[in-house]
Amino acid sequence: MLPILRPPKLDLDELARLQARVAKRVVRKNRFKKLKRIAGCDISFARGGLAYAACAVLDYKSLEVLERKAVGVRMRFPYIPTFLAFRELEGMLKAVKGMDADVYMVGAQGLAHPRRAGLACHLGVTLNKPTLGVAKNRLCGRAEEPKRERGACSLLKDNGEIIGAVLRTQPSNRPVYVSIGHGLSLKTAIRIALETTRGFRLPEPLRAAHELATRAMKSH
Repeated sequence: MLPILRPPKLDLDELARLQARVAKRVVRKNRFKKLKRIAGCDISFARGGLAYAACAVLDYKSLEVLERKAVGVRMRFPYIPTFLAFRELEGMLKAVKGMDADVYMVGAQGLAHPRRAGLACHLGVTLNKPTLGVAKNRLCGRAEEPKRERGACSLLKDNGEIIGAVLRTQPSNRPVYVSIGHGLSLKTAIRIALETTRGFRLPEPLRAAHELATRAMKSH
């Protein structure tokens, strides 16, 4: 087990080495036999270092929510850009514990990260489950603007390496950034993101998880 949950507090060189080890363990091909249940995972932050991590499991065909869980977690690691997995992974693992899904969709980056080790990679490698990252904003890399129609996408590249895709989920909205977390091909990650999107910019698993986490935060 990688020491992801107990990293050296602020030794960024050591954290970067841990991320490199995570990146090497990422499997970039499909590792699921069926796709009947998909989980969305997200975190909402409150004041005082408190956050609420949520997991919503949906039926892949109907996108009906089958299970939901939100947990309050204390942030033990500071906010450091590009090292957010060390801050958020512990809470997300608590949220997904006992929640059975074939694929886990994370509201964060996967390989589309400077060291190819976003939160979706950390979660997938730790659980050894297929994961993908769907983020609202670009963290690194360059891509052409995709066409305006739904389903249009362009490859996101960093130093010549394909690290994800820029996907237009709605013709009138800004695109999202899709990348492999673990145990999926990029082609499959793009397909899953598009097939689970309805009338909004974000896929339904992430919308359900975000609403759950936000509701838990406001209620406490």
